[in-house]
Amino acid sequence: MQTELNALLRAVKQFLLYSLAAALAIGMLCLDVKLTGNQFGEYSCVQITQEIILLADIILFSMLAIKRSEIRQSSILIAGFFGCMFIRELDSFFDLISPGFWLYPALAITALCLLLVSFNLKQTLIQLAEYTRSPSYSFMISGLICILIFSRLFGMKYIWYGLDPDHSKFMLYHIKSAVEEGSELFGYALCFISSFHYLKERDKKPTQAIHKQR
Repeated sequence: MQTELNALLRAVKQFLLYSLAAALAIGMLCLDVKLTGNQFGEYSCVQITQEIILLADIILFSMLAIKRSEIRQSSILIAGFFGCMFIRELDSFFDLISPGFWLYPALAITALCLLLVSFNLKQTLIQLAEYTRSPSYSFMISGLICILIFSRLFGMKYIWYGLDPDHSKFMLYHIKSAVEEGSELFGYALCFISSFHYLKERDKKPTQAIHKQR
């Protein structure tokens, strides 16, 4: 009976934790509305929170790459992936150098990460497959779908401009931006919680757990 109660308690804690991710997204949107009206630019609370979360993800997976040799290659790739997303979020700053300049540092990070894991490609694939079996992976993939797919589709101009063709496109654009940026922030929050859980999960396992399972 105690085991079942502990499982239910964990489920409730998990529900509350991920509910906080939704509350964070809405809270930052409300703060931006209060502070900047309808502006969701590079200095908005939503955008800054997204960048902080991405930086935290990079740090967490970099820590795993340093501390856990048995998942080093997969952690390097995931940290590099979030690094590219972080650079993409800072595209307006890179545009001060040249429009679209963000692509070059993103490609440099991609090349570096691929080079670091290329010396043991088989082990890299094993580690990535192992990661997909982690309980935290489902929340990571949910967050990425929210960021890369749902927010983009939900933020299409076709939807919002089509809802009320006679309404001001200027106002509809800001509504569209709020929905899109809020959805992205929710996805980023899910990714961070997943990353944190994965770090804790790996800390509980023996260092060579993956090698022993092969």
